[in-house]
Amino acid sequence: MRRFTFLSSLTLAVLVLGACSGTEESVATTAAPTSLVTTTTAVQATTSTKLTTTTAPILSVMVTGDVDPELDAALGDLYSYWLDPRNPTPDAPAGLTAFLATLPAPAADITYTSTVRTLGDGGDTIAVIHVDETVWFGLKVDGSWRIVGGQPAGQVPWLGDSPRLVLVLGSDARVGQNQLRFRADSIHVIGLVPEQQTGAILGIPRDTYVTTSEGDFKFTNLMAGRGPEIMLETATDLTGLPLEGYIVTGFKGYTALLTQLGGLSINLPTSMRSGNNWSNFPAGQQQLNPTRALQLARIRKGLPGGDFARSLNQGRIMQAAMDMIQPMGIDSLPLMVDLLLQNAWTDLTTEDLLTLAAAAYLTPSQALVNQVVPGTVGRAGSASVVFLDPEAADIFADLADGTLGNS
Repeated sequence: MRRFTFLSSLTLAVLVLGACSGTEESVATTAAPTSLVTTTTAVQATTSTKLTTTTAPILSVMVTGDVDPELDAALGDLYSYWLDPRNPTPDAPAGLTAFLATLPAPAADITYTSTVRTLGDGGDTIAVIHVDETVWFGLKVDGSWRIVGGQPAGQVPWLGDSPRLVLVLGSDARVGQNQLRFRADSIHVIGLVPEQQTGAILGIPRDTYVTTSEGDFKFTNLMAGRGPEIMLETATDLTGLPLEGYIVTGFKGYTALLTQLGGLSINLPTSMRSGNNWSNFPAGQQQLNPTRALQLARIRKGLPGGDFARSLNQGRIMQAAMDMIQPMGIDSLPLMVDLLLQNAWTDLTTEDLLTLAAAAYLTPSQALVNQVVPGTVGRAGSASVVFLDPEAADIFADLADGTLGNS
């Protein structure tokens, strides 16, 4: 398991903002050390015609610059291979180089600009790189840059092999309790299909009765004392989906992220009773401060459908946060990756997080189908539980392509 001490990405933030239902607590925010630069570098190519014969001279793209020669070299290697595949294969994902092989050769006389941020206290460095209308995403580890994804001008993006499927958990830990060893009161599978810029948010009722390697449990109780790894293992078995990994957040991180955004702008389809001492929520467009947004994520007693309706609300919050974040522009992505993970845990690599965040950033919120797996409330011994309906298997199978409602 990887713990990021101070990271964040506006887009991934978006996917976990609704994943919280614990009790409120105070939030202390510490300014993060940053490394943020914007550079412009000249890039020259001998030609824009892709030559692949063995008799013609091997073409290459020469990159010069005085800000970060390692980034120049990474871009030069990628563009040279794109221009002429007889060049050495660049240090980039195999899927990305295969994708470039299907595209027209790059133009000559290229310039690029980059927005760069070092994560945490001397951690990995990530970048958003612009070459005219093309955008790339870069990762620097141990002094070497690697281009890990991007969207060439006029083309669909390549941001990892599709579909991207991850488990997002909201911890119910109180002040002083271990967020990774307490109940998981919010359980969602997020699907993204970068090249189609679509996806899905699928909520799993927290009281779902599951069979696990540790025995039979309410899903919400499984993480308590055991951690998110068994949640991922069980979710993979339950859904039959190849989940890449997990992201865990809690109400502290949720509130901190919404504080950064200045609250939550959301359009509720109906009025909602809180079911406790909190004020009710009217229908329609409204601006919620972080405290009220947290209350919206937590209410269930006043909602028809209880936990099912709460899980659907959490998906709405994710979509609303996306609508707030995306107008800030793709260059805010490094900052937001750094913000989200200030209060989150994940077993994903930085490379996978960056491309996942970019995929979420480039996907319109309304392109994500928000759905909750249906079930029936029953009892297992003395416990009230949810037994998933038989159609749950079809829903999980439908999500295998990263979307819902297309089968």
